[in-house]
Amino acid sequence: MLIGLKLDIGFSQDEHYRRLYGGREILPFLRELGVEVAETPIGPQTQPDALREHIARCVDAGLQVTMHPYSEGSIFNLAYFCESDDNPCRLLHERFFSLAAEAAQRQQSPTLLNIHGAAGTAAESRSHLVERSIAFFTWARDWCRRNAPEVGVTVELQIRPNPDEPRQRIGDRYDELLEVATQSDVPVCWDFGHAYWNAHNYGCPIEPPEILLRRIGHVHCHDVKKDDHQPLLYDAVPWRRFIKLLIDHGFDERIILEVPTASFLDAGGIETVTTSLQALRAWLQHCKPAPFSS
Repeated sequence: MLIGLKLDIGFSQDEHYRRLYGGREILPFLRELGVEVAETPIGPQTQPDALREHIARCVDAGLQVTMHPYSEGSIFNLAYFCESDDNPCRLLHERFFSLAAEAAQRQQSPTLLNIHGAAGTAAESRSHLVERSIAFFTWARDWCRRNAPEVGVTVELQIRPNPDEPRQRIGDRYDELLEVATQSDVPVCWDFGHAYWNAHNYGCPIEPPEILLRRIGHVHCHDVKKDDHQPLLYDAVPWRRFIKLLIDHGFDERIILEVPTASFLDAGGIETVTTSLQALRAWLQHCKPAPFSS
């Protein structure tokens, strides 16, 4: 099982990163804390050469790289996907899959892209958005199997929009997420904070059903306070229970501490990075199955 951290392209020049890490060499510091994966946000504006440079820096420092595309509110969103050669959503994600294949080759281990389901306005047909999500993930699975078998895709549990937000996000309920994952035959990313807010705000079950637990192939771990994506400081999200539940169901993949630098800064600075990662490492060690002895 690998521990990862959200890490933006251009982190070493970013003001928030400089404030958080001070004069430390960021990548060696994170490796000392046990970070093994850099999950990189990407989007339509991402320049391939900048991403390649980021991958090279991370891999050379001993980190694997995964990618997390964002496309909500744009023509690149899964709501607009079709398989025509000139479809913007298809073209963008083909580029991302190809770059992920380069990353996998450089790091000599598989990588993945964690992708949100379709999003649309409240006026759009939800069944159509579900259908587009299934079509996209089926195509993405097949594309990777044919062209980049070392690259995988996961569909993420989304956070349900606020009641006054005229938006829909496919996969913000466990039953719908399971439908998309099952019909397209891709694994799921369980986002702990999203599970908390969906339960807190709408009374949804906080834990996935048994059948979905066995499909989880990636995890976003974070706490909440007033906002989402907070360091592991507040014990609002039962992340320890979630991790134990996953391990009991055979999970042995990447767990990403999905906390932006601004949240670490607001919570108290660099100590919140070390405290969160130490807590996560200690719990994983605690939950580690005992070695078999005859």
